[in-house]
Amino acid sequence: MSKHDALTLSKQRKLRPSTHPYAALEHRIIDSEACADLKPQSFRLLVILCRQLVKHDTNNGHLQATWSYTRKRGMGSENTLRAAIADLIAHGFIYRTKSRGPNKQWARFAVTWKPIKDKEGLYLHGFLPDAWKNWKPTKKAPPKNRWIRPSESDGTPLTFQQFVTEPDQQKLMTMN
Repeated sequence: MSKHDALTLSKQRKLRPSTHPYAALEHRIIDSEACADLKPQSFRLLVILCRQLVKHDTNNGHLQATWSYTRKRGMGSENTLRAAIADLIAHGFIYRTKSRGPNKQWARFAVTWKPIKDKEGLYLHGFLPDAWKNWKPTKKAPPKNRWIRPSESDGTPLTFQQFVTEPDQQKLMTMN
């Protein structure tokens, strides 16, 4: 095989679409603040749910997140799965379209950035398209190991150097 033939074959491979199925996450989802705040197992579950979407999104709203399905794809435990589902719902990435029911029917979910085409039998009264855009970060509690002296009124933390080198005025007054 000549060098020219190898280059032609290489170009043909690049132009040919993949015949293997794939899960595609849009860049606007991955680059969002809501996605950056997700826990690792929540992001894993999001990828597992996206893997189930078919080419023309006809099954959005009918995605499953059962323990038996997600366990094979790396989900650690049922408690982790429940926490990941709650995290994805709280961040607006998924919506529960049907709760689990009798005869071992599994709960169904939809990703919020894709349209739901087959709506029969689904609960969609609270469905909000692109709900992840409305997510606002919650104010997190300050770390517990901050160096703050009781005499400081503004509550700003000290650096370690300030904590070590600056004597506490109350202690100095009691020593005299």
